[in-house]
Formats: sequence, C-alpha cells, structure tokens
Amino acid sequence: MFEPTISEICQEQGEFCTDLNQDHQCRYEKAEIIRHRYYHQNEATDGHKYDLLLKFEDYLTCIEKAAHIEHKKIRDKEATRLKGVLTARKEIDRLSRETRQSADPYLSYYQWSRYGHEDALQRFMHYSRTGQVNDPELLVNLASIQVKDDLNATINTLYKALSLYPGSDEVDEEIYATLVTIGMEKENYRMAYVWAGVLANYNDKVNSSQQAALAQKFGLPADVLDDVTEDITSALDSGKFDAQALGLYRL
Repeated sequence: MFEPTISEICQEQGEFCTDLNQDHQCRYEKAEIIRHRYYHQNEATDGHKYDLLLKFEDYLTCIEKAAHIEHKKIRDKEATRLKGVLTARKEIDRLSRETRQSADPYLSYYQWSRYGHEDALQRFMHYSRTGQVNDPELLVNLASIQVKDDLNATINTLYKALSLYPGSDEVDEEIYATLVTIGMEKENYRMAYVWAGVLANYNDKVNSSQQAALAQKFGLPADVLDDVTEDITSALDSGKFDAQALGLYRL
C-alpha cells in the first residue's frame, strides 16, 4: 500500500543502485532511475525503455557536471561520480542497441532523433499516418519533423497537441514559441502576435515588447487580438483548447 523509499529499494535490491554514484549529487535523477528499474523489473516489452533512456540522459548530463568538481580531500567522491558517468553511458548504449528495430513510436522517434536512423523515422511516420497519435509528446515530436516541409501541417499537429493537455501547467512551452516562429515565416503577423502573447502569459522571462513592435509595424488590431489571446489562455488553463472553436484558422 505504501511506495518504498529509495533507501528501502536499495537495501532490498542493491543491483538497482550500486552502479550509480553513491554521494548526494544528482539525487533526483538517480532516484528516477532507481524507481523505474524497480517498477519495471519484470516488464518484458520495450515500451518502458524509452522513459529509462530519457532518465539516463538526464542523469548523465547531471553526473558529468558533478564529476568535473574536484575534491582534493575526498577523492572517493570523484570515483563514485565517474562510476555513475560510465554506467549512464553504458546503459544508454545498451538500451539503444536493444531498441534499434523497435516498432514502438517513442523508441522509433528516439532512434531517429538521436542517431539519424532513416528506417526508424519511416516507422514513426507510418505510425503517425494511422491516426493513432493521441499523445501530446508524440505530436510535438511529429511537428518537429513536419516543420521542415509543411508549416500548415505543423500548425494542425501542434493545435491537436494543445487540445490533449489537461491544463496549461503540463503544456510544453516550445509549442507557443514554435507557433510564433511559424506565424512570422508565413507572414501571418496576427498569428505571431497572438502566440507571442500566449508565450508571454506563461513565461515571465519573455519580453512582451515583441507584440507591441508587431502591432505598430503591421498595423494590427491589438485590442481584438488581445481578446483572442485571453480566450486561448483561458481554454488552455481549463484543458479545453479547440482551435476551430477559438477561430484560430481565421487569423
């Protein structure tokens, strides 16, 4: 009834923990790997390996930085962090080899995005054409491929992704930035203005001056577009984003 702690998992099944660094560095990333190993230890399919690959990538990024920290007095900390680096690299290599021919769409995209395997890209695109893609992450991945050749298809894919998020907290903010960029490339400055406003609403670091510059340069009806922006953010917050209902195709 109670989820075991990381300490309890390591005491009961040390093999999930001993090949990682043993000091306090990268505690969150390390815990994610240990929990994943524990809960999927008896899983026979490849599906869970995509998440594990991403967790090892996050862990490797963290532990490589930590391994460069010099400890003149406590040299064993350097050794345990180096062990973590070697484990992460080895596991990423092993999992990548094991899933090289996987038909799983997540793993197919991984194989293409990390290693450029064209056959993996074809498997991913075949899956996307079946209409079975109903996961925002996969749709964002699909859009990253479409954006090179078909901006309209990219917009449709990103709008579908937005419609599947349960609330704005879960949305990948890169979607907003991509839609701004597409609006500029298509010279649809109303679209760029609206999505720049959405991005600024959810990211305090974004300067809203871009909107003012767009409105002034292209004579945009800022008041009307601000209302559209507000409607979009309200829909995203409530998990009810619908591009058609919001009239976004008329921008």
